[in-house]
Amino acid sequence: MAEVAAAAIAVEQVVATGVEVAVAAAVASPTQPPKVTLTQLSKPQDSESPDLARSHHSVTVLGETAYIFGGEGRDGTLCSTDMVSVSLPNSKFAAPETRYQLIQAFPMKDTSTATPELLQPAARRQHAACAQGGQFVIVHGGRGAGNSDGDGTPIDADNCLWRWDSATLRWSKLRGTTQLDVRMAPRFGHWLFADDAQGVLVLHGGRAAAASEASVLDRVAAPEAQGISVSRDTQTETWLYDLEAGAWTTLPGVPGAPLAAAYVGGKEATLYTVGTGEGGSGVSGSVHFLRLLGSATERARPGALVWQTVDFPTNALTPGPRPRGGGALVPLSTGMGRNYLVYMFGCDDVDSDDAAARGHDKYYSDIWALQLPTHGFNAAAAKDAIRSRVPGMQSGELAWSAVELVATEQMGASEGKVHPGPRGLFGVDSCLSGKGVVLWGGVNPKGEKEADGWILRLAYGYADNDRRE
Repeated sequence: MAEVAAAAIAVEQVVATGVEVAVAAAVASPTQPPKVTLTQLSKPQDSESPDLARSHHSVTVLGETAYIFGGEGRDGTLCSTDMVSVSLPNSKFAAPETRYQLIQAFPMKDTSTATPELLQPAARRQHAACAQGGQFVIVHGGRGAGNSDGDGTPIDADNCLWRWDSATLRWSKLRGTTQLDVRMAPRFGHWLFADDAQGVLVLHGGRAAAASEASVLDRVAAPEAQGISVSRDTQTETWLYDLEAGAWTTLPGVPGAPLAAAYVGGKEATLYTVGTGEGGSGVSGSVHFLRLLGSATERARPGALVWQTVDFPTNALTPGPRPRGGGALVPLSTGMGRNYLVYMFGCDDVDSDDAAARGHDKYYSDIWALQLPTHGFNAAAAKDAIRSRVPGMQSGELAWSAVELVATEQMGASEGKVHPGPRGLFGVDSCLSGKGVVLWGGVNPKGEKEADGWILRLAYGYADNDRRE
C-alpha cells in the first residue's frame, strides 16, 4: 500500500512539474509579432462575370459572404448600385472555390412621403459601410459622379442611412434627426461601425467638401443663417446613431484627424484611430482611442467619454508604421482573448482623383499589428498580468510590431501571386468570425485598379509551436 501511495505522489509531482513548465513556457512565449498568412481568392472563370476592378468602394461581410458595393471602376467612372457577393472560405485552411454573384438593385417605391421616391441609393464612392445584425449592409454618405472639374460633392444631404437586406435583396432608407441646433454635414471618406449589442452605429471622421467646393457648400446649405451650428472640421467628428430612436447625437471629437479607424465591440467597446504625430511630419504617429462604455446612461455621465492618446515613433530603432491614408485598420482576434488591430497597405495621397497623379504617390505593402489591451478572464489576460509584473518582461499592450508572414501552399498558384503588393484605396472588412481580414481591389503604384481579393488570417489558427494562449 505504501508503494502505491509513493507512486501516486511521484506521479502528482511529475504532473505538477509538467504543468509548471507549460505555464512558464506560455508566459515566456512572445505575443508579438503575430504570424499571418495571405491567400488570394480564386478569380471568376466566367467571361460573363462583372469587371470587379475598382477602388473607393466598400466590402462588408455577412457570415461567410463579402458584399462589394459602389466605388469607381477601371475607367474612373462610378460603379453601378448593384451588389456583388463573394463567397469566403470558412475558418479551416482548405477553402472551396470562390463564387461570385451580381445582385441587381431591386428598388421599391416609398409611398409614405408626399413625393414618393424609389428606395435605392445613388451610385457613390468614398462612402462608409458596415454590417448590422448579421443580415444588413448599411451605407452612408460618399461622393457622386462629380461636377465639371471631376471633384464630386458629398451626396445624401439629409444624412440618411441606406440599409440593404441580404434576405430580401431590397433597400430601405433610415432617416435620422440630430440634436437641436446641430447639423450633421454630409461627408465622404469616413468610417461607419455597428455595435449590435447596444443597437447603435458609430460614425467617425470624413471630409465635408474638397477645398474648391467649400464655398459652394456654404452658399447652398447656409446653415448658420438658420441658427444651426455646423462644424467645419468634420475630420475629427464622432457621431452615434440610435437605431431604435432613429437619431444622431454627437460624441467627443478626436484630438487629431484620423488616417484610419477601427471599432472593437463587446463590454469594452472602443473606437480606435491612427493619425500623424504632433506637427504632422510623418516621422511619428498617434493612436487615439475612445471607450464608448456599455450604455447611453453611462455615456451621459459628465466626463465619461474621454479620448486617450498613445504616441509612437516611426524609425529603425523603434517598431512602428509610418502613418498613411488609403489603407485599413481592422480588428483581428485569436479567439482566446488576444486581440490586435491590423494596419495594412495604404498610400500617401488619398484625395487625388487623377489616376495618373496617384501613380506617382508612395504606396505601401507592409502590414503592422497593434496589440490591444486584454480584458476579462482568459489565457491572454492572465499572461499579460504575469508579464507586466515580471522584471524585464512587458505585456506588449498598445505596442506595434510588423507581422510575420508565413508561407503557405497558395491556392491558384498558377497565377503566380503570393502577396497583394503595394496598394491603397481598397475595400476591407473583418471575416472568419473576427479571425481574418478580407480585402478587395484598390489602386496599385501604376495608378491601375486591382481586381483581386485576399484573405489575411492568423497562421494555422494561431496554433504554432511557440504560441500558447
